Amino acid sequence: MAINNGMVVHFRVNCEFVFQGWSTTADETGLFFFGCLIVMFYCMLHMNLYTVKLILPKNLIVDICWYLVYALSGIMVMQLIMTMNGWVNVAVVIGSTIGYSIQESWSQIYEKENQAPPGGCEFCN
Repeated sequence: MAINNGMVVHFRVNCEFVFQGWSTTADETGLFFFGCLIVMFYCMLHMNLYTVKLILPKNLIVDICWYLVYALSGIMVMQLIMTMNGWVNVAVVIGSTIGYSIQESWSQIYEKENQAPPGGCEFCN
């Protein structure tokens, strides 16, 4: 008989959200739903970190700090996906999709506001 040690996504309320202290049991459906909402909003925030980078001053120290925060945030999203809970994964996908669409619209607005004038500028070349 073959033993399957592969990863299986399950759709249960029992879940550990990244850390052992952040867990729910089978009788805590409301808390699990609230946890999924927090995951969704966190993923929206993660996707909008790029927009924050556009606003920050152009400085080496600021860039290093931003990349550190962005990398740690990406690791947190990866850990959320690795809970192997289908509902948490759905919350990650929904939050990332909404966050991406918000980030894309803000980025386009920011880039339009900061473009050079139509005739160009004397210092651009």
